[in-house]
Amino acid sequence: MLNALLKTFLREYRTHRMARFTVWVLACGAVLESVDRLAGGVPATLWILYGLVGAICLFYYLGRLVALIRPWRLRWRLIVAYVFIAIVPILLILLLVVLGMFIVGGQFAALLVTADLRERLSALHQLNRAVAHEARLNASAKPDQVLDRLQTFYVNELKEHVTNYPGLEITLRLESQDRAFRVQGTKIQSPLATPAWFNEEEFSGIVTDRSQLALRSIARVPTAAGILVAVLSEPFTPELLDLAGEGIGPVGVMTTRPAHGEALPLNSRMQAQFGTAQGSFYQLASLYSKRIKLPEPANWFDIRVVGASSLDPVSWQGDTKQKLAATAVVYVSSRVMALSRRLLETQGEYSDVYVILFKVVAVILLIIEVIALLIGIRLTRSITHAVDKLYEATEQVKKGDFSYRIGVPSNDQLSALGEAFDGMTASVERLLRESEEKLRMQSELEIAREVQTQLFPRSAPEVPGLALYGVCKAARTVSGDYYDFLNLGENRVCLVLGDVSGKGISAALLMAAIQSALRAQFYNGLGSTGGSQAKALSTAEVVGRLNVQLYESTPREKYVTFFFAVYDAASRSLTYTNAGHLPPVLLRHGKVERLNVGGTVVGLFSPMTYDQAEVQIQPGDLLVAFTDGITEPENIYGEEFGEERLLQVVRRARSVSAQTLTEEIYRSVSDWTGSPELQDDMTMLVAKASE
Repeated sequence: MLNALLKTFLREYRTHRMARFTVWVLACGAVLESVDRLAGGVPATLWILYGLVGAICLFYYLGRLVALIRPWRLRWRLIVAYVFIAIVPILLILLLVVLGMFIVGGQFAALLVTADLRERLSALHQLNRAVAHEARLNASAKPDQVLDRLQTFYVNELKEHVTNYPGLEITLRLESQDRAFRVQGTKIQSPLATPAWFNEEEFSGIVTDRSQLALRSIARVPTAAGILVAVLSEPFTPELLDLAGEGIGPVGVMTTRPAHGEALPLNSRMQAQFGTAQGSFYQLASLYSKRIKLPEPANWFDIRVVGASSLDPVSWQGDTKQKLAATAVVYVSSRVMALSRRLLETQGEYSDVYVILFKVVAVILLIIEVIALLIGIRLTRSITHAVDKLYEATEQVKKGDFSYRIGVPSNDQLSALGEAFDGMTASVERLLRESEEKLRMQSELEIAREVQTQLFPRSAPEVPGLALYGVCKAARTVSGDYYDFLNLGENRVCLVLGDVSGKGISAALLMAAIQSALRAQFYNGLGSTGGSQAKALSTAEVVGRLNVQLYESTPREKYVTFFFAVYDAASRSLTYTNAGHLPPVLLRHGKVERLNVGGTVVGLFSPMTYDQAEVQIQPGDLLVAFTDGITEPENIYGEEFGEERLLQVVRRARSVSAQTLTEEIYRSVSDWTGSPELQDDMTMLVAKASE
């Protein structure tokens, strides 16, 4: 097994460049880890670059692994799947834990350093307040005496804490006299200037002044000798960063700003200048700890973390108090265990409880994962045994042998599949026959749909003064609705709309019978010759004859709602008969007129006498005839679309063409139902009168 794996790895290394690249990446990772542990740290940029390159290699080989296991037997594929289910999540959890430790630990370290700097700034601020109080108590009116006493106060109070204030500079200004000295009492030739924007009693913060980044506190206090201004300034130096990183790790400060602005701190250990694509230049400088080193790792899990935090310094120069556009950043390196000890110190004697609890949970998780892996292996053996038997049986079935038996005892649900195999083969044979029958019926339905499509008019006839459009959308493959346009010559046209009771094949056949019966009347001497015979056409008589024919040739439960109308372009009149159909709507000057004259449905009773009526079509009139598939569709709450909503749509879109109006109505019905599937056949005729 190991020999085969070794040969596979060697073949992969020799034949693929990516494999050789991955090996070099792993070697670089080992070198970085060794340098990190032996030399005390590696720049975080190198680790980030290594992580990105390693992720590329990882995704490449994950894709290769997926392609590799496809031809494997089911048993090995299941083993790989369980590895990804049981082991890979643990590795990912560990990776997330390490990443979380890196992020949280780094930011915690940066927080500790910035908190220490703020504590130092607060100490300077409190010291200035103490000096201000001392100055108020001094009753001397001579500036020299006041300044001497305050200098003595500073030196005496801080002489035991000199190491805690590295580089501390003190400037006292009383009236026209200045006194500048260090915390040891050494005189400074250049006193610190008071900023032009300082007009309050006190200020404390991080500032940049005279090419320095510093902690600074300033106070103004009235005395008997005049107004006293006290400025305390502790510049950022390697010694200050050593104090801030005590017990944590090495600390650095990096600043950037435009090259044309104030110069970078001169106390920086490293300075550089770089340009951008826009041609502007920036200066960069960094300052680093001098004495503090990265703590030694306590174990292999004691990783190095890096964190950063912004300082947002204030410019000491200028007429207004403002923060710099390019801020200063403090960054710190540390170890996870060192930060943990720093954090757990606050818990006192209870700190061990959290560590013990974490270890217990980790052990329990490891035990559960081992148990899950053993269960997975056993389940894999059970699955693959049953699947192998089923595979052999299916091979026999593929050859046409439906009498093959598996013979696996039914111990569990997987082995029970063998007992169900015999019933399955019989069901498959039956389903195959049913599938063939269904395909045959679908083919016949498709032919019926094509035939029915030919029965509908391909286009509306052109009639002077009237734009016609009709469309039918079937809820199933074929429709029981019927619409037609019959051109009678002499600028006359018939408008036909019907709705057969029921749906499906029977309704479609009856629709075809209606179409042929209706057209037969006109090709039998009443409409085909035109002239006077066409003028004598009566819509009531046509519907009456159709009723007799359907009554005698169809079952009693079958009937048709029917609307038949003849439009004469010469007289602009519409003669119609409505046989139980939903009354078409004639919209004229915002008013609605229903065309409901006629009689009962066609094909249900015989003999029947039908009436007819005539309306004048005026320019701008709009006639909309429709079936119940337009008004009766329901939304999810069971509410029908209804004629009122139909009329709202018609009024809103009456200015568009007949075809566009029809499409808008269909869209509104579809939006109402919230489903693209039709609940019933939807058929509509639209006639729009023009000048």
